[in-house]
Amino acid sequence: MTQESKFATARWPLTLAAAAILGSLALACMMPFVALATLAAAIMGRAQAVVTVGGIWAVNQLLGFGMFGYPHDAYALGWGAALGAASLAALFVARRFAAGSQLLSLRTLAAFGTAFVAYEALLFGYALFAGGTGTFTPAIIFQIFANDAMWLVGLGLLHAILQRSVPGLFGPAPQLRPR
Repeated sequence: MTQESKFATARWPLTLAAAAILGSLALACMMPFVALATLAAAIMGRAQAVVTVGGIWAVNQLLGFGMFGYPHDAYALGWGAALGAASLAALFVARRFAAGSQLLSLRTLAAFGTAFVAYEALLFGYALFAGGTGTFTPAIIFQIFANDAMWLVGLGLLHAILQRSVPGLFGPAPQLRPR
């Protein structure tokens, strides 16, 4: 693989990561991990999606602990790890549903919904162990769902716009990864 083709395959993951970093800076506690995992599942191959979601999570944690003053204790570190594990689980769940569909399709929306349920269920399971179940109220879960849904639509539209505007850089048509 040439240097140019390596860069070409990294363009969308880098764009997604840049959006996530800017999102971390703007919305530290509302990072849309499920939306990012769903988009990665829909657009990228498995290995690239895992690296992208894992990298986004890692940068979010570095910003949180480095810039935003997250406490350096076992509770915060445990929740950070739980967010990473739940994000990867959301990615794997989304990949089961999103294959072979248009990016903004009913199948992708089903992938997002199912991934969100898996993500929240895993985090709630961790909260039962570590504490923090009080943050799983319907109002808070809906707020997180709405935030992720807006990011999913916004980044999905960004992907489509980039593909139409600069197809040489981001590919010709807004399609999911090949089966």
